[in-house]
This record gives sequence, C-alpha cells and structure tokens, in this order.
Amino acid sequence: MTPPLTLWNRSFLLWLLGSAQSRLGSALSGIALSFLVLAQTGSAGATALTLACALAPNLLMPLMGAWVDRVPLKVPLIGAALTQGLLQVAVGGLALAWGEVPLGLVNGAALLAGLANAFAQPASSAAVPALVPPGELARANGVLTSVSQGAWLLGTLAGGALVAAVSPAVAIALDGVSFLVMAGVLTQVALPQARPLSAATPGLLADLRAGLRLMGRSRTLSFTPLIGLLLNATLAPLLVVVPKLMGSLGAGAQGYGAFLALEAAGMVAAGALFAVLGHRLPVRRATAAGLLLTAATYGVMWAWPVLPVVLVGSAVLGFGFGILNAPLNTLLQQLVPAAYRGRVFSVLGMASSLGMPLSLLVVSPWLDRVAAPVWFGAAACLQGLGAVAWVLVVRSERQLPNLQDLDVATA
Repeated sequence: MTPPLTLWNRSFLLWLLGSAQSRLGSALSGIALSFLVLAQTGSAGATALTLACALAPNLLMPLMGAWVDRVPLKVPLIGAALTQGLLQVAVGGLALAWGEVPLGLVNGAALLAGLANAFAQPASSAAVPALVPPGELARANGVLTSVSQGAWLLGTLAGGALVAAVSPAVAIALDGVSFLVMAGVLTQVALPQARPLSAATPGLLADLRAGLRLMGRSRTLSFTPLIGLLLNATLAPLLVVVPKLMGSLGAGAQGYGAFLALEAAGMVAAGALFAVLGHRLPVRRATAAGLLLTAATYGVMWAWPVLPVVLVGSAVLGFGFGILNAPLNTLLQQLVPAAYRGRVFSVLGMASSLGMPLSLLVVSPWLDRVAAPVWFGAAACLQGLGAVAWVLVVRSERQLPNLQDLDVATA
C-alpha cells in the first residue's frame, strides 16, 4: 500500500468523521445504559456488574491483538462495528418495545460488545499510521484526540438531556446506529492487507510471545504498559470520590458535570496543540511533561481542595492527559513495525483497562473512610513516581532501537 502524501487525505478524513460520530454515540450510550440498569434494578451493584461484563474481555486482548496482526485490519474493525451496532440497536429496541430488558440479556450484550471492542481497540491504533504520512503521525493523533474528546463532551451533555427528555432506550439505539454508520464508513477507508501466512506460521500464543520479545528489545517500549496501568489506577479512585467532594463543596451533580466537561475541554485543547505543533514536539519529552503536569495538578488540588481550584485543576488534568496520551500513541506507532502493532497495542490496552478495576478493588475499603482530598495527594505521589521512572527509562535509552527491520518470524 502506497503511503498517503498528505495528512488531509480522503481515508483519514473518513476515519476522523466516522470515529467522531461513533464516539458521540458511545457517550450517549454510556449514560443511557447506566440509567437503564439502575431504573430496572435500583441497584448500583447491578450497574457495576454490567460494566464488569463489558470490561472482562479485555483480559484476552493480547491474544486478540495477535490475531489482528494476521488479518486485514478492516476485518476486526468492520466486524466489531457491526457487532456493537447490532447489539446496541437490539437492546435499545427491546427496551422500547418491552419497557424492561432482562438483566441477563443486557449483561450478555455488554459481554459480546466488550469482546468486539477488545478486537477493535488494537486494530484501531494499528490502523492510524497507514492513514497519514509518517511525518504527520503526531499531528494526526492530535487531531484525533481533539475531535474524539470534543465528540465525547458533546455526547455526554446531550446524553443526559436525551435520557431525561425521552428514554435511555433511544440513546442506546442511537449508539447502535452510530456503530453501523462507522462500519459503512470503514468500507471506504484504504487500509493495508495482512502479512502473508504460510503453513509454518506459528500459533497465536507463539505470535504473542514474539510480540512480547519485540517489546523487550526497548526499555521505553517495555515501560509503556506500566504507564497505562498507572494512569488508570490513579484516576479510578478520583472518579468515585469527586462526586462526594462536590457534594461537600455545595456543587453537587452540577459541579461534577462541570468537572468532567472541563477535563474533556482540556483534552480537546491538548489535541489541538498537537494537531498544530505535533511534528515539532519530541514525543518522549512530551509524555514526561504530561506526567509531571498531572502530578503537580493533583498536588495543588490536594493542598487547596476548594471549588475554583478543583474545577480549574480538572481542565489542567485533561490537558495533561492529552499531552501524555497523544505522544505515547505516536511513539508506539513510530517505533513498532506494522506487523506487530496489534500485539503491542493490545498489551497496552489490557494493562490500561486493568488499572481502574484493580485500583478500585484495592482501595474500596478506604474510599469512605479517608477524606476526598487525600486521594488527590495519593494520585500526585503515584503520578510523580511514574514521571521520575519514565525520565530514568528515557535517559537510559537515549537512542531508540530500530525495530523496523526485524524479521517477523524471529523477533
């Protein structure tokens, strides 16, 4: 496949538009599904079980990433979009027709949708380098971050209004339609074919081990899953305690909504920065800057847990997450050979997705016993340690290894 000559080529524009409308639909559905289960059961525990069903397939993501590296990228991307779309349309349609959907059916659909997403996530990250010129990869990730977060913010705001004015079922069905639209868009996007397989091609486990060996050839590459784990582990307790903190500050649900909106706005701003300057910014230093900025922001929110500081801090946190995530994705896409991207991004995706539930499992006994601002302090310390560790890893590997010429069969 011939590399694109410009950033704003047809395939990238289609990918951008398709991703934005799908992200908007997912934001609608995220709110609607929680309210649907809560309205039917009255149980926060039942809502958590549905979320767990959606996340559980991520444990298998590395094997799925090995399979993604064997097939044309359109296969997992279109297949996942069709699966998620049909499931969401079915759940939303049944909720409209019956009024209530059996919880077992909702959880089964969440499990299947999570399985489809576990295929799509590494394939999506692996596809981006094929859509733009190599020198424009950082800017492309900035554009994708900004547009995606903007769509998520719009979907979150619209989702609450739609659920309140109509019903959760309508929002869930609209999310399904957005996935079906994405599947149609993907048929028009030019993506590379899979590497040819022979009778001697090893099994998926052997492919996965080859991917892990490749990651082991670079200290920087080996450390990135730990960064993903750290980010989600530090963020998880805050998602639980911030609503409580907003209540104690007199801001309530409106304050929490403002917190999430400002965080998303910060990520939009970071994406816009990379869309303009991404090709000039050193990606490993930008990642370090993002870690340090978020650590410092958590520290300020710990020291001064008052409403103006917390709200401004949420926007700065979003900006920090943005200038961390976009360059980290760019680094992996530049460093990892195309034949290995599914496996590498699947390992990163699994580590990131495990950070949140593992963190909540460990700290849940203390969430109600420890004052909310203390969790900002804990996040500041952990994020600061992560920043120091990242800087040490980067300094120990000043020159990144060239992994592009490795033999796929022997790496």
